[in-house]
Amino acid sequence: MKSIRVLAILLVVLLISCAGDRVDSVMLAGEWVPKSAELGGQPFPLAAFAGANLNLTAGEYEFAGDKGTYKLMADQKPAQMDIHGVEGPNAGKDIKCIYKLDGDELTVCYQLGQGERPGAFESPEGTQIFLVHYKRNS
Repeated sequence: MKSIRVLAILLVVLLISCAGDRVDSVMLAGEWVPKSAELGGQPFPLAAFAGANLNLTAGEYEFAGDKGTYKLMADQKPAQMDIHGVEGPNAGKDIKCIYKLDGDELTVCYQLGQGERPGAFESPEGTQIFLVHYKRNS
């Protein structure tokens, strides 16, 4: 009887964590405009984005000819995202990220190098950590 109770608790925890991923996936869907960015502790010029916006749908992304998939782990602190490039400059690459969603603002911290997933929303000098702040395109 005790093992059934433990199993039931584990199932509830799993369902809650999966529901969090689905909720975030729905909330992330749409078009996002980069508002500021930083790479390796240095400001990254928005002009380099050439007016491109990040488009997210359920589990898929597109940005300036770069297309791929993403998986959310909303139950992690901070929330995590794994990106897999399918077409474009990131084809075949896996990128570890963290993200936070606050209303119509999205912050994503990407590990573009070989290091560990970022642990905070910062882009330390000398790293390949890319921090981008987006605003939802209404």
